[in-house]
Amino acid sequence: MKQVKRYKHIILVIVIILLFTLFMYFYLRKTSYELEYTIDDFKILEKYNKDLETYYFNITYQDKTYNLVSLDKYTNKRNLIKEIIATEDNENTCLSFKTTDITLYNICSNDNTYYLENINKISEFNEKDSYSNILIGDIDNLTYLLWNYHDFIYINNKDHKKITLFDTDIYNLSLNYAYDNYLIIPDYEQDYIYDNVDVINTNNGKINNIKLRFEVYFNSYFMGHYKNKVYLYDLRENQEYYIDMKKEEIYKTDREILVDGTWENVSNQTIQKTKPTFSKKRNVTYILKDNFLYQSIPNTDELILVSNRIVSALVKVNNLDAYYISGDILYKYNPYDGEIALLKYSEWNFNYQNMVFIF
Repeated sequence: MKQVKRYKHIILVIVIILLFTLFMYFYLRKTSYELEYTIDDFKILEKYNKDLETYYFNITYQDKTYNLVSLDKYTNKRNLIKEIIATEDNENTCLSFKTTDITLYNICSNDNTYYLENINKISEFNEKDSYSNILIGDIDNLTYLLWNYHDFIYINNKDHKKITLFDTDIYNLSLNYAYDNYLIIPDYEQDYIYDNVDVINTNNGKINNIKLRFEVYFNSYFMGHYKNKVYLYDLRENQEYYIDMKKEEIYKTDREILVDGTWENVSNQTIQKTKPTFSKKRNVTYILKDNFLYQSIPNTDELILVSNRIVSALVKVNNLDAYYISGDILYKYNPYDGEIALLKYSEWNFNYQNMVFIF
């Protein structure tokens, strides 16, 4: 009898543990949702996209809709905005927020555009070091490869060095591909075609040369990558290839591109005309329009101005971080921190395309 009671007790404990585990799983798991609520004169649409792991907010106030994004960690709480403060100055209106579990940056509008409030936080270059004619400012923890026509200048918080690939000056690196912590550069000292590529490991600056079985015309372009394979298309030969980075070998393949995780067939005519590349949905991005930098949020119509600078090149977008060149300075922008001056190189006043790679 005692043994039966003990078994019942054990079963009860197991059931309680299973129920608790199931409760915590369903309580804490990420779930896409959409809800509307009102705070004073503000109508709020709050959304979470579990695939993009992103919060989106649409706030309507005085016939204008302000769009914001948050990449904060998921919470099972809802109605995350608790208070909105509107500050009005002439034709400008700025919104600031009191929130729970997430943090939102301030956003503004006037008669002409939407803009982020720290747009006027202009970063002055603060030289802390220099290497090979590159002035180094307030760099973050990423690695920078800067092309000076002959070498890559390798710069991060731990190391500065040169990486030499060619014996002659190359003024335009028009064909290259960056992914993960690798930069792939064809042999620019060959004419018209290339049959080998250099691969720089940006973790340590080491170079690996991959010999190709097939000759590829420089009239080609990189389409994207999937796992350890990097895809490119030879526009002259009408042939798609992929380089298996683990096997260090090139293979012919069908005309396909990867769109939001799905392989799609594409005609040579389309490739020749539009040069499609692999694509996937982004939680937020930045674009250049008329040499001004804007934030673009999916499924919204309005662009949000983030800098009053004339921007010559948008170098990299990494979630909410945007890296761009204005004049001879490389800047980083984030809506929470504003603008930071990273690096300065006088040559960027004249040549800024494919001169900077960030990992």
